[in-house]
Amino acid sequence: MPTLPLVALVLGGWDLGVAGDLVLQGVIFAQFAHYTTLYKHDILLLRVFVWGLLLLTTLKSAQGLAIIWSQNVQHFMEVEAAVELFQTTWFFQLNVAFVAVIAFYVQIFFCHRLWVISKNIYTVVLTAVLFLFALLAAFVSSGFNFVNDPVQSSKWIAVHLSTVFAGDIILCLSTAYFLLQHSQDVLPQTAGILNALLKLTIQSAAPAAICAFLNLIASQMPSIERSLSGWTMVAIITNSWLPKLYAFSALWTLNSRKGIARTGEPMTSSEWHRHTVLLDLGSGIGRSIELSTGTGLHTIPRAGEYNNNDRLPPVILHGKREHSTRLPEVYV
Repeated sequence: MPTLPLVALVLGGWDLGVAGDLVLQGVIFAQFAHYTTLYKHDILLLRVFVWGLLLLTTLKSAQGLAIIWSQNVQHFMEVEAAVELFQTTWFFQLNVAFVAVIAFYVQIFFCHRLWVISKNIYTVVLTAVLFLFALLAAFVSSGFNFVNDPVQSSKWIAVHLSTVFAGDIILCLSTAYFLLQHSQDVLPQTAGILNALLKLTIQSAAPAAICAFLNLIASQMPSIERSLSGWTMVAIITNSWLPKLYAFSALWTLNSRKGIARTGEPMTSSEWHRHTVLLDLGSGIGRSIELSTGTGLHTIPRAGEYNNNDRLPPVILHGKREHSTRLPEVYV
């Protein structure tokens, strides 16, 4: 095969993919610093999740640096050998599985969020099963890489990517649907928070969904065209960026909680006594939510502090506090 297409489309694709990976990792470091500064009192489970996400994404960047070193330094001027690294070097061969592990880690976080919002076991289980199957397909694909069977590996990559994309669509649409459903049953002030959550869901999911869609298409085009093309480069780049976009989505969601809390508008005490608000903006792992109005500080009990048969828990008024700035720690 001519040397120029290999250099431009394959090695160039890895160079651009890893460069973008490192840029996104810088964004993730900034998001992590933001989280540790503003959410020091999150429960241990949530903090462990964020630290685990930081560890996985940092290891992925380290893998990217190892790839660049191998193809551009160790195999400098050895184009064919550099291209074949994907079939001969373990940290290349594990790439699909590594990407899938980070994606699955974040997807389970969002499945839990979907459960908090919907309490619909069927939707959550269906979505989680799809993500688990996608993870197993990625492991099978990597296994075929180790036995040097690129044809079977490519087929299982297609299974993995198509299942991931289907699961992402179901997850995003289900979350949006249940948020819209809740918004019909709450106060206008609370509906503002729900609308902000809906907007966040779409915005945070869009980058990863678009990247996954492009990765699915680009990964299959070389098989159809039976030759290298620009799609080969797109497949390599999107595969490198996808896990970081998933991590970006999760951290964006967690770091948006205080901003979303400010979207609620002031209410009178009588309005708080007459109405209820939606508890499931938070979750069982959160704390009580305190919202202030011009007439006092109102606390929404955390999960488990009200009758499970009541869809909407009562709001309790705790005296008065003028101009309070306490914001809810909501697991959105």
